[in-house]
This record gives sequence, C-alpha cells and structure tokens, in this order.
Amino acid sequence: MKLENILKIQENATDEISEIISDVNGKILFITDDVVHRLYGKKICAQLERLNNSTVITEIISNNTLSYAMTFAEKIISSEIDYIVGLGGGKVLDVAKYAAYISKRPFIAIPTTVASDVVASHVSVLMRQDGKPMSLNSAMPTVIIVDINLIMNSPKALIKAGIGDTISNYTALIDWDYA
Repeated sequence: MKLENILKIQENATDEISEIISDVNGKILFITDDVVHRLYGKKICAQLERLNNSTVITEIISNNTLSYAMTFAEKIISSEIDYIVGLGGGKVLDVAKYAAYISKRPFIAIPTTVASDVVASHVSVLMRQDGKPMSLNSAMPTVIIVDINLIMNSPKALIKAGIGDTISNYTALIDWDYA
C-alpha cells in the first residue's frame, strides 16, 4: 500500500504513530541507533506492532558508511521489507533514506533532533571507505513524524544547532536570490 505524504508535528506524536500511519501493513524495518533505541525504541516498536498485519524487524545501526547503507538496502530487498521506519538523528536517517532510495520502499522518518535538514532533504551524507563524506541522492520521507516533546528532550547543543540551521537556511535563500 502506498502512503500519502504526511507531515505530523505535535506534542506526543510518537504516542499516535499507529493512528498516523494506520494504512501501513506488512514487513517494517525499524532502524535506529543503540542510544535512541534504549530511550525510545520500545515505545516506537509497540506503536508499530499495533499496525494491522505488520511484522517489525529492528536493526540497530553502528555507522553511516555507504557500504553499510547498501547492506541495508540489500537486506530490505531480499527480505521483502515493505516499509522503512527511521528513528534518530542524522546518521540513522541518512542510512535509512539511502536504503529506501536504493530499495524503492516508502520511508517514514521520526527525527530525534532538528539539528540538520536530514529529515526533509533528498540527500544522504554517507562516509566513503577512505573516511570522507559523500552526498548522495536519497528518498524523501513519505511520512515525517515530529514529536515536539521528544525534540525538546534532545541535548541543548542540538536544539541550538537546529535554530542556527534554520537561520542559515533563511539567509542562504536571500544569498541565492541575490545571485
């Protein structure tokens, strides 16, 4: 089933995941990292498991290399995963977005920080074998669920970084207009 584009921003949005994406059914690959999984993983998995006829497979990522993202894409295709749900910050969402792009599966993003535009961009920054970052085309999220309470509990440095990113994007548009 194909989801419509959904953007949900509200307090306690993660309490309503099963209602927000109620049309989802099938195999779901839930991607997160170890820290975020310890904090929010059980809660999100419980919401995903409420979905009709859904099976949830959880993967804890350890890095954001291109080869690692390709491994996920291969697993998604060979395991006949229907949906990808990414919970986390830049590394997690970049790996999930790229794997969704390669596997042509819908991607549901649940950011834990707004310190970058990873949530709503079509680019993933992944590390090459030589350790240098590489920007690659990726899938835009079909669904973005932003829980304001979850974001407010992220480290203050990341909240400040998100404010700085917002301001810099505004001035970048002005620079672009002048050019």
